[in-house]
Amino acid sequence: MERPTVSIVTAAYNAEKHIERALESVRRQTVDTFEIEHIVVDDGSVDRTAAIVEAFDASYLRLVENERNSGDGTIACNRGIEEARGEYLVVLDADDEFLPSLVERMSDVLVARRDIDFVYGDYYERFPDGERVRVDTGTDIMNTVKVGTMHRTERLREFDLYDSEMIFAEYDLLLRYLDAGLDGYHIDNPLFVYHRRRDSETADRSRVEAGREELKAKYGRNLQFRDYEF
Repeated sequence: MERPTVSIVTAAYNAEKHIERALESVRRQTVDTFEIEHIVVDDGSVDRTAAIVEAFDASYLRLVENERNSGDGTIACNRGIEEARGEYLVVLDADDEFLPSLVERMSDVLVARRDIDFVYGDYYERFPDGERVRVDTGTDIMNTVKVGTMHRTERLREFDLYDSEMIFAEYDLLLRYLDAGLDGYHIDNPLFVYHRRRDSETADRSRVEAGREELKAKYGRNLQFRDYEF
């Protein structure tokens, strides 16, 4: 089987209400299907998540099933990264969606610029009431979320993937990148939709604050990143 250019990794747990939206957003990508693989790690769901993925008609889609829930989406995400065959890799959460040009625009940067280690862009934040707000990440990667940052897969593995012991594993990884002198590239356009849910971990104010303090303790400096509150 020919190696794909880009691996898309989705960790899913009891995601039957929104997983098809994520799957469809990958199908709408502007690249040829042979250039991608979409790995969905079903993390021990007890609903119809796995059945929906299995029934989705896409040759590039691969379902990986954990018999039991890991209790941490980061662990399931890391399993998908370990399974990935693409030269580049991007995470898509089960309740979010890519805009059609994300894979093409981000991978084009990594192909053309060997000095760039990861790529991120702006995005739309969508709230339960339907409101949609553009988030401009600018040159500050601390305004990003885990979704929609494209990595060089081997480089990501060199840095031991996401640390499941950290509350904000995505920021921990990016800070490790920056401390090692890696360079990111910002695309000044919204490339995905981040769906806010009141039952998500980032809606838990005490957890968010604990995550800030954890990063401060590890890196010895105050870190400002975007406000997750509704």
